[in-house]
Parts: sequence; structure tokens; C-alpha cells
Amino acid sequence: MNKILKYIGVVFVFIFITSCDEDFKNEVKDFKLNSGEADFTTYVALGNSLTAGFADGALYQSMQKQSYPAILARMMGQNSKEFKQPYMPDDVGGFSDLFQQSGGTSFYGKLKLNLVNGAPTPVPSQPQNSLENSLVNGDFHNLGVPGAKSYHLLAETYGSKQSLAAGKANPYFVRMATEENTSILRDAMKQKPSFFTLWIGNNDVLGYAMSGASGVNQAGNMDASTYATSDLSDPNLVVGAINTILQKLTSSGAKGAVANIPDVTSIPFFTTVPVKPFSVSNSAYSSQIQILNQSFESLNQFFKAVRAEERIVHFSETESSAPIIFDESLADLSAQISQALVAKGIPQAQAALLASIYGQTRQAKEGDYLILTLSSKLGQVNEERKQALMRKGLPENTATQLSVTGLTNPLKDNEVLTSREVEEIKAVTSKINASISNLASNYGLALVDTHAKMNELKRGMRYNGVNYTTSFISGGAFSLDGVHLNGRGYAIVANEFANSINAKFGSNLPMVNPNNFDGTEIP
Repeated sequence: MNKILKYIGVVFVFIFITSCDEDFKNEVKDFKLNSGEADFTTYVALGNSLTAGFADGALYQSMQKQSYPAILARMMGQNSKEFKQPYMPDDVGGFSDLFQQSGGTSFYGKLKLNLVNGAPTPVPSQPQNSLENSLVNGDFHNLGVPGAKSYHLLAETYGSKQSLAAGKANPYFVRMATEENTSILRDAMKQKPSFFTLWIGNNDVLGYAMSGASGVNQAGNMDASTYATSDLSDPNLVVGAINTILQKLTSSGAKGAVANIPDVTSIPFFTTVPVKPFSVSNSAYSSQIQILNQSFESLNQFFKAVRAEERIVHFSETESSAPIIFDESLADLSAQISQALVAKGIPQAQAALLASIYGQTRQAKEGDYLILTLSSKLGQVNEERKQALMRKGLPENTATQLSVTGLTNPLKDNEVLTSREVEEIKAVTSKINASISNLASNYGLALVDTHAKMNELKRGMRYNGVNYTTSFISGGAFSLDGVHLNGRGYAIVANEFANSINAKFGSNLPMVNPNNFDGTEIP
């Protein structure tokens, strides 16, 4: 190929933005609350980023004010002084010192839309405050901690400054923990909750999914101290942690609501980039199709000879085509490929290089999911890959030809969820959700079916004349990271919690109008 191919990004249907009114406008005006069998006097929320009000890849103040617990607390008649949240110091978020230490790969400020390679792409902001400048003191009612997994709510070093450097603590809990060796659950119990919500377990599967299942499936391993961020938690460990949390929360008679976890394939992070993103309407790509197919002829002949037809690479001249992906479940045929190409007269060094690239690859197919961050990279030359190949002695032109993302340079394991990995994740999600349902029944709690709600949102729903879906940006409910909700999405979740609580305890928590909350910021 002698041209850099451009991927035509998703065409966004931009929505109008309505800012949030903290007073909820008319939703709770002149309303007399009936708590039924519940007691909303002291409401405490436990969970992860979805409870904290995380959005656009960061935790920032204006969205914290629109977290689902903050909305729910207002439904319960509590104001911001009664329901305390650990507010970040600004509307950018992130931690400047941790951002620098990680080389700008984590703890960045909120995402904003910029044009990258012709596609609207979320780009992180530079954080303005360090962790030290973000510390807050007080007893908080919103104990949602971004990044927390189920077992982290019980960990006594999770908010320890001393443990942060060793990776045993979470800066979002460090900034708000009441003491060095407390736990999220212990800080919750200090509030003596009369009512609580618990939404935890998402990260026990989501971290694995977002890494393209490149972590470890920890099935059978009940030692959480050996887990990494991108690992898939053993469902029994997750349920055991949730059971311990609920047992403690209800020990003094508190009532509450517990939510299950959504299907990861319902969120825009996995559904925005189509499995066949290379369109023949893109002339920069379509003009190269014949050359691409010719370059894969020898490799395809080998795949046919060994009856590995599922690995054949072919780009259609009449319809959209899928990228080439690495699939770890495939047998590694590198040695055989190298021998076959040498037998066809291809120089040994070149044959070995091609074999190392395509030894475990195939084109993506229906049921596979490409991650959101690929939207501006597909069809583009990966400069890092190009430079690496040139350091191996390849001429610049050849290195360029072998570095086009998804066309000659296969997508990496952490950029794709294969259909097999999806089924693996769904099986764990199903086990956890079945157990959460049983726990809700055992403890007399309201069950909030966010799994069903997100699937409903994926199909589409309507509030006061406005349509909502899980589509990226145009759907109106998700923020720019494609994982977390925006203000309107959190309002939808708050309504779902309220509905479940009312049904279980005979209360009459009022619904809010999601249209009155912040949507996604469009420049």
C-alpha cells in the first residue's frame, strides 16, 4: 500500500444540551413524601464509579452533583447538607501528580471531543489538582469509589496513603477515607444508615472486558490479593463479598436496595465501532482493496492447505469488511507459515516476520466487539509499530505497509472482545446476578435490575418526548468514555432505583425528568 488509509468514524447525531438544575425544577415541588416501610432519615450509598458520579473518564464536581445517589437523596427529601458527597475541587477531575507519574495514561481530566484523523474523538484534559490538593475531610454518605471491585469495599488498606505507592490503595478512597486503615464498609457503618443502596460487582467483570479479556479468568481462586485490575473475578468471591457487606449493613435494621450488574455488551464502549468498519465508500481504502487481497494470496493458500479457512483474509469490493484481529484461542501456526512461505520462494527473514504477525490471526466476525478507542485508529498507520519494524531493519516503505491498523497490522488482544470471550463474561455476569437476586430476597431488600434496564435502554426508551438509547453521544445517556453515564443517564438510573424501592417498601419516591439534567458536552 502506498497510501495511509483513513477510517471514516461514526457519524454522530448531536443532541441539544440542557443543564442540570440541582433543585430538580418541578419534580418534587409541593410533594408529600411517604416512606412506607423504609426509613430514609440517613441514606448511605456504596459502590464504584457508577455510584460516585464518574463521567467522561474522570470524577468531577458538577457530575458528582448529578450522581444517582444525589438524585435519589433529593427524592427522599434530603438536601446537599444532609447528603454529603466528597466533591472534587474542580470540574476537570483527575490527579495531576498521578497523571504525570503514569505518563499521562491514567487519572487524566475529563474527556472532551476533538477531531482526530477526521473522526470526533474523546481526548483527555490535563488535571489541575494533585491528589494532596483533592483530599477532603468529613463523614460522607456517598461512598462510591471509582475502580472499586466487590472485595475492595472490605479492604482495610484501600484508603491508606502508605499503601498507595505499592498499588494496594485507591486514590479516590485515599482522598476521603476517615482514617488510615479503614474500609469503605466501615466508613459507611459510621454513618449509622437507616437506608442504603449497594451497586457493586460491575468492575469484577468490566475490567476484564475493557482489557479485551487479556487479564486472567480467576475462576476457582478465592484469594483476591492475587487479582490484578484486568482479571475476571471468581463469581463465588464476588457474591461472598456482597453477602458480607449486606449482612453488616442490615445488622442494625437498615433497609435498602441492591442492584445487579449490566451486560457489558450493552454499553457504547463495545457497541460503537462496527465489526465491519472498512467501508467501500471510503476511497482511500477501496482503492487499495485489490492490492491488499493480492498481498494475502500466499498466506491464504497456506490456510486453505491446512484447512484453516476461518483464518483466510479477504476484503470485499462490494461491502464493508472486518479488520484482522489477534485471537489467542487459535493455534499458533507461525512455524508452519514460515516454512510454507519459504517454500514459495519468499526470503526466510520476510517469511519469519509475516509468520510472527499472522500466526494467530483471523478477520473479526459477528459476535466480536471492537473497543471504542479504535474509532480514530482503524486504517491509520501505527507509528509506534512502524518504528519498531524499522528498527528490525525493514525499509520505511515496507514498515509502513505492515503497520496499517486492522488491515495489515492485526488488532491486539486488548482491543477486541471475541465472541468466545463475550460468552465467558456473560456466564460470570449471569451467575453473579442470580446470586444478587437471591441475596436481595434473603435480606428483604429491593432488587434493582440494571441489567434489564440497560438492555431496555439499548433498545430505546422515551422520556417526556426525548428518545434515549445506549448509542455513543447520539443516544443521550452515556458520557464520552462510553462506559459511564452522563447526568441524564444517572437520572434514568435514579428513577429505576426509586421504582424498585417504592415497589418493595410501599414508599412514593417521586420520579425525576432526565431531560432536566446534563447531557454530553458538544463543542
